[in-house]
Amino acid sequence: MIALARLGSSRVALRLGALALALGALGALAACGGGGETEPLSAAPIPWPYDPYEPPALATPLADATFVQEQNHTSNELEPGVGALVAVLVPPGSATDLELPVQVTPRGVVTHPGGGAAAIVPIEAGDADLVGAAFAGDTLALVGPGAVYLFDAGAGTLARHAAPAGTVLLGLASGATRAYLRTDRGLGLVHGPGPGTIDWPAAAPGDEPVDAALEAASALYLASASGLAQYPLPVSLPLGAPSATYTTADGLATGTVTALVADVTLPLPLDLVVLGTAGVQGLLFAGGAPSAPSVPEFGPTRVPLGTATSAARAADGGFVVATAEGAYRMLERGDGPEWRVYGAERWLPSEAVRAVATDPSVANGPLYFATGAGLATATATVVTLEQKLASFVERIVQRHDRDGAVADSRLGVPGDPSTSIPYDSDNDGGWTSYWLLSECFRFRATGDPEAKAHFDRSLERMLSLRTLTGTDWFVARAVIRIEGCQLDDCANPDDGEWFLSSDGAWWVKGDTSNDEVTSHMFMMGHAYDLCADPAQQAAIRAHVAGIVGGLVDHGYDLVDVDGLPTSYGQFDPFYVNESIPGQLQDGGRRSAQLLAALTLAHYLTGDERYVAAKRDLIATHHYADNAVHESEYPIRAGSGDGDELAMQAFFVLLRYEPEAALRDLWLEGWRRTYGNLRLQQGAWWDLVNAVVGGDAPDLANAGRWLRLAPMDMIRWTMHNSQRRDLAPGPAYYGDDARMRSDGRILPYDERPNDRWNTDQFKADGGLGAGLEMDGADVLAPYWLGRYYGFIAPAP
Repeated sequence: MIALARLGSSRVALRLGALALALGALGALAACGGGGETEPLSAAPIPWPYDPYEPPALATPLADATFVQEQNHTSNELEPGVGALVAVLVPPGSATDLELPVQVTPRGVVTHPGGGAAAIVPIEAGDADLVGAAFAGDTLALVGPGAVYLFDAGAGTLARHAAPAGTVLLGLASGATRAYLRTDRGLGLVHGPGPGTIDWPAAAPGDEPVDAALEAASALYLASASGLAQYPLPVSLPLGAPSATYTTADGLATGTVTALVADVTLPLPLDLVVLGTAGVQGLLFAGGAPSAPSVPEFGPTRVPLGTATSAARAADGGFVVATAEGAYRMLERGDGPEWRVYGAERWLPSEAVRAVATDPSVANGPLYFATGAGLATATATVVTLEQKLASFVERIVQRHDRDGAVADSRLGVPGDPSTSIPYDSDNDGGWTSYWLLSECFRFRATGDPEAKAHFDRSLERMLSLRTLTGTDWFVARAVIRIEGCQLDDCANPDDGEWFLSSDGAWWVKGDTSNDEVTSHMFMMGHAYDLCADPAQQAAIRAHVAGIVGGLVDHGYDLVDVDGLPTSYGQFDPFYVNESIPGQLQDGGRRSAQLLAALTLAHYLTGDERYVAAKRDLIATHHYADNAVHESEYPIRAGSGDGDELAMQAFFVLLRYEPEAALRDLWLEGWRRTYGNLRLQQGAWWDLVNAVVGGDAPDLANAGRWLRLAPMDMIRWTMHNSQRRDLAPGPAYYGDDARMRSDGRILPYDERPNDRWNTDQFKADGGLGAGLEMDGADVLAPYWLGRYYGFIAPAP
């Protein structure tokens, strides 16, 4: 039992604060760990050494097949001198003198004379801002409320054509040989340069403003307050009778139409997609009689964002939509047609997207977004998961390896990885453990000597987190080599309890939490079994025996170099079973963590004192019952730390437990914990479930998560709460949990970058693009799966 009086004054404040928070939940206290006792275990010595558990092979492993990987290009690539855009266009192939893409600001066309800095070819100073642009054949036309401007790329000039008095110009739509001019008095035609270049609409009675126009392969579609009208090509003014119409009386339910897309095949073959202020609708024009088939993806709770400002057909048969709340796209990502959202900051420098453009003739061609802050581009390549993740290894080696320790880095310029500076963290051991394991698994799966070298380097650093403390038992949060240090706190770090190593060459961070102890146990077993040479194995045995032996010697608490328990290093029976935090939140989890540490220590050393300690904790202090029910404590629900640390404990217990009756208990505990973890639809949880022998491993979500993980690991501030397709997430993860209305979690590349120990159902968040994660959380599940044969390599 650890009395509060033994704690240092700063730690008393921390502990008391935690206790005060827990007191508020006393009404929810449940006897999670105080139920029936586990059957007494045999006192007979356990035969040693023994083999760890190995999972059975999957009948059908996940195939590492090729897929389309998108990559963002946003805020750190904004071009000086451009600013907000109102339009972006892909010029036709015949317009060889125009840039790709063409950018249009409110005041003119963006050019780069001589390939240099951006310049604007402006409209006249007194004219109102531009509202759009389009191509009339290979002639670029711009439009403002009072004039059309034709761009002469060779001369770098704009020819102004004033609108007739009383006519307000609303926008333009591109056509193969002419552009379609939307006005408040009907349709006009822009033919190109020269005399008679514009057919202005006649001011005839009954003319309505044209809300949207689109030239398809063989027809022109116009939308107005009266509804939709289809005209066979070519058209001339005045327009004749339409070949087909579709009005509100027929079932048009989109409100005021704001954009049109023709000839899509996703989510199903449609002649026309109509986007308006009240929703999205698909139409077929078979035999000239329009009909509106049911399209579940177009339902009001499925379309993710609000009113479209423009739309464009994509090469894959889907389409991309710009809105004032971001952009979205209909595409196939390996799981059937679905929407994906492009939002700020990862994909867009501003969610005010005025236009979108892409070339439907170019497979996986770039998407261009004209936003209120400038141009955003999304590019795509066809890769396998192994090819994708090669860049993750490169990123860690280049920007995140700090003498073998791996954690976040800080960006001197937000969003710019070239300004990255690696930093220590409070959990260096925790984050490095994923990198070390991933490289161990990669080495065993591929034989790549580079992976073994990375493993060796990081194992040395993990081991030094104990040896540099000057004790046998204590493990540091982080260490900083003083020689060559480039951080801002090299001389005297003050973000916690730091002290110098005995040789004066390292800063060592103390007051380590229970999570760091568990992270060391989590990775040392596999490291020992799979990748360590004999000398490394001896060092691992000493490392684990030192840490776990210290826990046993110090009453099951992590004792710092000052001889006092650390603020959050308690595993003792009083904390677990009698303290308020232990009873309400993490007594079960810490029980599992300590049992895992004792189990691994016995596996590595054969020392029966670890078995004796474990049996006493189970028989006298019901640690096994606590562990089985760790996910059910009153205020445990929704804890990301709880999720991760419980997983790490069961990962060890279910591999190294030598007693069958206990392994059955741990498997029951894992089933209960994983029943919540699986709701996160994450690769790591599902692959761990397969490795520990959990029920019915299904890796479909794992493959999806790995495909959708973003290529960059910058902690962008992300915004999703404006989305119309959000629904409440699982109750276990809190009232604020959100997921998509189709039952899928928000994809990893659409929400804030966070590791497994954080809220996976958070719609908004991030750290302002000033930090870059290492990405080992993406590498680890893939290479774990490859080593165990759960993921089959690409042919």
